[in-house]
Amino acid sequence: MGRPYVYRAPVRFTHTDPAGYVFFPRFFEMFQAAVEDWFNHCLGLNYAEQILLHGVGFPTAHTECDFVRPCRLGETLDLRLILEKVGCSSLTLRFDGSVGGEKRLCARSVLVTIDMQHGRPQPIGTELGERLRAYLALCQADA
Repeated sequence: MGRPYVYRAPVRFTHTDPAGYVFFPRFFEMFQAAVEDWFNHCLGLNYAEQILLHGVGFPTAHTECDFVRPCRLGETLDLRLILEKVGCSSLTLRFDGSVGGEKRLCARSVLVTIDMQHGRPQPIGTELGERLRAYLALCQADA
């Protein structure tokens, strides 16, 4: 883990409207896919196991997105995941989206750690907290 994680999302036919542009809700699906892969490949924690075996979920409590330019069918959107903040039971991620180095979007999401059985927020666990803080330091050093 030497620099912030980049999720590469090929823009597929299923993502687009009849004009060949990504239909905006599909970007939010890509953000979720990026988070899951970030957990698996960068943080070294299996996202599905966190939910299914450990009973810890990470729903989105808030999200926002500024679209700079459209993305089209056949392009590859690079989503760079920047961890901006780690709280007691939440984390704030920024997604910087680009195609071929050209900025296309900037989004921010707040995820909350919850107890899946009761659906209530819970403190971030020790192992996850350590990995998040290490990734936060990496993002701050890269800025």
